[in-house]
Amino acid sequence: MINLTIEVADIAVIISMYDQIKIYTSDAEDGTYTYLDSISLLSGVSVYSYLDIDGTPDIWYKSSYYNSSSENESTLSNAAHGTAPSLFHTVSYPQEFDFDADEEILIRKIRRLIGDLKQLENLYADGTEFCSAVLGDNKTIDLGEKGWPVYVSIDSIEYTSLTNPIVQGYRYLTFSGTLSSGVQSDVVNIWYHTFKFSDREIYEAYGDAMIPPLVSSSCVSQDHLMLQAAIDLLESMAAEDMVDDGATIRDDMTLYDPSPGLRERSNLINRLRKQLDALVQECIRSSMFGVEGVLID
Repeated sequence: MINLTIEVADIAVIISMYDQIKIYTSDAEDGTYTYLDSISLLSGVSVYSYLDIDGTPDIWYKSSYYNSSSENESTLSNAAHGTAPSLFHTVSYPQEFDFDADEEILIRKIRRLIGDLKQLENLYADGTEFCSAVLGDNKTIDLGEKGWPVYVSIDSIEYTSLTNPIVQGYRYLTFSGTLSSGVQSDVVNIWYHTFKFSDREIYEAYGDAMIPPLVSSSCVSQDHLMLQAAIDLLESMAAEDMVDDGATIRDDMTLYDPSPGLRERSNLINRLRKQLDALVQECIRSSMFGVEGVLID
């Protein structure tokens, strides 16, 4: 989901010639742009918003002014990215790391490759009973799964600093002071993203990705490294799952068999390897045209 903001520099002049804004999209900044939708211009209104439900941060947008009566259309604007709207309207807890727009797009692309899109979960206790997520030290809350908070509130006090609470192991939130006496009186409201890998872990995997064999560094592209990072992440996930969940368990009533999921993950790794191999072969073929030498018979 992407939100677009379009500002009309001089609405009085523009609306005298046009009555609509047309929006176009493309997968590449210099690619072919296709029509998406139109917005009606309004007298005196200079700022317009459009929500692209199917949009992602790596899609490019252009706009134009259009007269529906004469069918006259202006030239297209410069290409621009939209912004992803906040999943929770009062997000206040900081991100683990302040990535720039290009880094966020790279991380999102790798997430799609490995099927690890973020989900939003909520931990809430209304204060009428003991919050079972609070550990025995009366300072730490267990989210119950791997994640990163986006909003933390205890007894209507919002926590907005990375140092309070400290996120430990992407699962535990440790506060600087003790929670309310007996904990039963605490109203706990925590919204958090869940994932297999954090944004930082994904970006580190991209930075650690090895250059494919037989490929010169001048030929290596972002696509090579993204695919290699995705493969490395999935292989680490597969290794962990084989150790933790690899056994088939059967009793008189139930059967637990993780093999279908493990097999599908292996198939995904193989598909990514084929894509990477195709890119490597393309680099090798292109480099052969530049090889010079002497043929000895």
